[in-house]
Amino acid sequence: METLELTLFLLLAVAATGAFARWVPVPAPLLLVGAGIVLSFLPFLSDLHIEPAIFFALFIPPLLFADGWLMPKRDFMGVLRPVLMLAFGLVFLTVVAIGYLIHWLIPSLPLAAAFALGAIVSPTDAVATAATTERLPVPSAVTNILNGESLINDASGLVAFKFAAAAAATGAFSFVEAAQEFILLAGGGFVAGLAVAFLIGALRVRLRRISVDAPTIQTILSLLTPYAAYLAAESLHTSGILAVVAAGLYAGSHDSRHISLATRRHANEVWTMLLYAFNGLVFLLLGVELPAVIHRMAGTPWQELTLYAVILWAALNLVRLAWVYPGANLRPLLFEKVRKREGFPNPREVFIVGWAGLRGSVTMAAALSIPLVTAAGAPFPGRDLLIFLAASTILLTLIVNGLTLPLFIRFLGVHGDGAAEREERAARIALAHAGCSTLREAMSRLKRAEEVALAQRLVESYERLLNRLSANAARRADLDALAESERRLILAALRSERAELLEMRDAGIINDETMRAIEVEIDDAESSLSPSAARAHG
Repeated sequence: METLELTLFLLLAVAATGAFARWVPVPAPLLLVGAGIVLSFLPFLSDLHIEPAIFFALFIPPLLFADGWLMPKRDFMGVLRPVLMLAFGLVFLTVVAIGYLIHWLIPSLPLAAAFALGAIVSPTDAVATAATTERLPVPSAVTNILNGESLINDASGLVAFKFAAAAAATGAFSFVEAAQEFILLAGGGFVAGLAVAFLIGALRVRLRRISVDAPTIQTILSLLTPYAAYLAAESLHTSGILAVVAAGLYAGSHDSRHISLATRRHANEVWTMLLYAFNGLVFLLLGVELPAVIHRMAGTPWQELTLYAVILWAALNLVRLAWVYPGANLRPLLFEKVRKREGFPNPREVFIVGWAGLRGSVTMAAALSIPLVTAAGAPFPGRDLLIFLAASTILLTLIVNGLTLPLFIRFLGVHGDGAAEREERAARIALAHAGCSTLREAMSRLKRAEEVALAQRLVESYERLLNRLSANAARRADLDALAESERRLILAALRSERAELLEMRDAGIINDETMRAIEVEIDDAESSLSPSAARAHG
């Protein structure tokens, strides 16, 4: 099958599996892997091959860029110390511990290749972690730590993987030289990423000032940013991975201040679709690749492969739990001021942090990008085994850790602190006060009675919102129910407008161009009545 047809078929498979996932209580990544396994038996997919270097360069930059862009900066800084301990200290421990364990368990696998496996399975997955914890009643600090860790350890794990894979391919490795090279690569890559993001951000601002603010153009520049940062850093022989993360961090801060509403909405939709497709393709390709990998290891008994996978999964959990408990309690033990001010962390919440180490798309992307051959032209040692173990780790963490996490939360009595809801309500109250004050100031300058009446109605709308947000829980529930009824009535009216518009187009009363112009207005009005918008303006 030609490349174009194959790409379209895989994207269709991702969309179909995603639609099916809405009807069954199974995580979408597991369904995508299963779909990939089924599709692997199709003749045109049985010999599917993607060049590892191209796979890495295609999938990793946008995934890491989005991680950096979406990172909540204030929340991240609030949990910076535990996040860095997990993202760097735990990653290093995982690489070393898993590397030596797998090399001891499978002596035929070179130590450098075993280290590469440790690096591949060290990053937790931001998408899987967020999807698992966003609806669970966990304290905000736990959520912030897990999200922050998964955003940062992608970079640290992938950098470690690059070093280990290079060592396995060349047969030469030195911890001292690797540490020195890491500092140079990391620093150079971070600076290169910031420079690229700064230049592209300045270009986008300049284009807006000269009235070239088309959302399509701005969004294309946004999509090119991670690839530009990655390629620029790689051409300078620095870390393209950290360059992409740095570019994402800068762009996330820059775009909120300098990008127009239309561009922001358009870019969010495009990026949401792209990330959905890329994450889905990674898991789907994992399923497509897995049967061929297992077939090539036909000489190894399946019981032995299963044992390796279970031992690796268990070791990852043990290493993580052995790290998080001392790491969480070290500062209170060493410093009396910290102990008096913060106390010791709740051991139940620490366990949740330790158990929530889910792996996902970055681990799979790294595994599939393992070189096919070494520098000498020989097959990369244990490549199929490494891919199998990485895939097994993803599946086991999603199935065992992911599905049992809600059970542990209920069993341990861990509860949410409501901090996010309180902060959101306080922000909405402050915004409503600001809008109301501006309207009252403007009313004193209005001359026409109709304008004053209009401003008064807008002020009353803000006052109703303030009354609803400031009410106690029982009263707020009643007001929310009333606002929801109003929302449903307006939506019903908008749907009638849309139906009438389509009938007029079908009857030839208006043409398609007129219909689309009015349809955009109805779309905007309807989108403003989404549940989140209704909470803000109801």
